[in-house]
Amino acid sequence: MGERGARGARRLLVAAAAIVGLLIVSTVSAGSVLPLPINSDPYTNSTSQHKAQVEPDSFAFGNTVVSVTQSGRFYNGGSSNIAWSTSQDAGRTWAHGTLPGTTVYEGGPWARISDPAIAYDPLHNVWIASGLAIDAGARGAGVTVSRSTDGGLTWQNPVNVALSASTFFDKEWIACDTWAASPHYGNCYSSGTTPGSATSS
Repeated sequence: MGERGARGARRLLVAAAAIVGLLIVSTVSAGSVLPLPINSDPYTNSTSQHKAQVEPDSFAFGNTVVSVTQSGRFYNGGSSNIAWSTSQDAGRTWAHGTLPGTTVYEGGPWARISDPAIAYDPLHNVWIASGLAIDAGARGAGVTVSRSTDGGLTWQNPVNVALSASTFFDKEWIACDTWAASPHYGNCYSSGTTPGSATSS
């Protein structure tokens, strides 16, 4: 191989190495998923634990993803409030906040709130966040739902869907029928249990 051929081979090797390097960088960049904080505990009350959020639930419909979680967890159950995080671009960017009118920390009547769940009603374009309302005696006294009609970016004050001075509610959940061909399309269902019960209602 002459000098000209050797130079050409070297150039070819350098070009090939550069292309391989770019491909590796592109592959790593495209395949990398870095953890992204989408919410944080804003509360400072001395009665619960802070800088932590627990028991999340999330639901996605189209490009919109909504997550709800307990914020400021009490050691023996419940939290200072339910926090929400919403993305309308498939998780690229997020808005976040806390539900209004739930606990005493957000102008509401309840001492604590727990067991957050999220559902979407596509027929009426409504996101619904459910929570277990806990009174000052640490009893699950009710089930609340909060609605968002703008894709999960703002939330209305909660409505009680179950309330009792004697029943101990627990493990509430919510789901909506999202199948357009269903005869029950657009219906949403809230359920809950009572401790020691073998059934849900």
